[in-house]
Amino acid sequence: MKNELFKLTAKNLIRLYQRKKTNPTEVVLNIIDQLDKKNQKFNAFVDYDKEKILQQAKLSSKRWMTGEIKGALDGIPISIKDLLITKDYHTRRGSFVESLPISSDKNAPVVKKVLDKGAIILGKTTTPEFGHKGTTQSIRYGSTLNPWNTDLNAGGSSGGSAAAVAAGLGPLSLGTDGGGSVRIPCSFCGLFGHKPTFGRVPAYPISPFGTVANIGPISRTVEDGALLMNVIASSDKDDWYSLPNENINYSEINFDNIRNMRIGVFKHWGMKKFFNEISLDNEINLVFEDILSEIKKKGLLLDMSSKICWPNNPADIFKTIWYIGAANLSKKINKEELHKIDKNFLHFIDEGNKFSVFDFLNAEAKRAENSSYLSYLFEHFDVLIGPTMPVLPFDHSEVIPKNFNDKDLFSWTPFTYPFNLTKNPSSTINCGFSKSGLPIGIQVVAPIYEDKTCFLISAYLEKIFSLTNIWPKFI
Repeated sequence: MKNELFKLTAKNLIRLYQRKKTNPTEVVLNIIDQLDKKNQKFNAFVDYDKEKILQQAKLSSKRWMTGEIKGALDGIPISIKDLLITKDYHTRRGSFVESLPISSDKNAPVVKKVLDKGAIILGKTTTPEFGHKGTTQSIRYGSTLNPWNTDLNAGGSSGGSAAAVAAGLGPLSLGTDGGGSVRIPCSFCGLFGHKPTFGRVPAYPISPFGTVANIGPISRTVEDGALLMNVIASSDKDDWYSLPNENINYSEINFDNIRNMRIGVFKHWGMKKFFNEISLDNEINLVFEDILSEIKKKGLLLDMSSKICWPNNPADIFKTIWYIGAANLSKKINKEELHKIDKNFLHFIDEGNKFSVFDFLNAEAKRAENSSYLSYLFEHFDVLIGPTMPVLPFDHSEVIPKNFNDKDLFSWTPFTYPFNLTKNPSSTINCGFSKSGLPIGIQVVAPIYEDKTCFLISAYLEKIFSLTNIWPKFI
């Protein structure tokens, strides 16, 4: 078993620590061995330091020996997306730009929280430049590959984090989600990922993209995601948006009343009318129908007759906010360095500079209308489900699937960003595979502030389909 400690979940590692069957030092030595063997193949990590990892592990091992553990994550290896600031590692944001701060004298609130509970930081994971797209090709570090098929991309922008967890390079990771950047790669890599209600998990510094950006857990299992969520979901003085502390334990899951829950099923999430070609990949459609059939057999109440009719096009709103965010970030970069930036992000900057403050305020007003509409929809439902993605993972060199005529970078990710706009919590959980063995995720969306409902439904789906012990053949 010692040769496969890297495959154990965080909760199982804790159980073994408690029984003194292994210790954090043994675990990280096994993971470091995997990092050395696999990271060059998958390009999940941009930076890791073996000595720093081992030093943390030895201290944790001593705490477990003396019974003086720091908290719920003591001895648990975790990776950090390279958009989150860290004291012990540079934060380069996938960019060659040097005029933005690279080093920091403090940790992001979520990093501080996991360290305070004893977690072992493995290093920083790959992101496309500034996390600007749904695939992870970094102009600085190259493409992150999908552990399920290394010809394909891992999704993005938290693709490095998702590939790391899917490849067994640590059971947990902290990702960011500004338009789907946790849910997209978790769907592509067969994982659980959660975008919290905005403000539930604190962020510092504030994202240049404003209030669409979130930080969330990435894990193989819902149980592990809940363990991490319990640690990071608390207020912080560095984030003036952070919500008051809540007395919720995400690990306490009770299925007793699940058959009384009203579940709305939305295959296209109300987005089909806004796109010329937003149809589900045929394999996703077939698997989704099978998933619904299995859910029905369990006696759950599914409503497949209702529709989402957004008052305003979420794509237009999102692009306005995202482009303005890109232009906002560019003001902090020396003009002499702009030529170093990814051409797609330069396009975002150019588009963002065309908007006025009135355009931004108008987009925010339309965003509020959509959010209000969704709140009224939740008078009829307790939770919504549907496919996380309309497409399967595609070639790692591409930023848009080849069969898409629309070359808009947001054309193939329309199911995720509407809920960044409305601030609703949403998760993805792997519920099936294509004929070629690629994961297919289901998105779970709950009323605002009701993050635990996402964990409840995701855990139930995880229980039904029992896929968490299936590993990529490359591992």
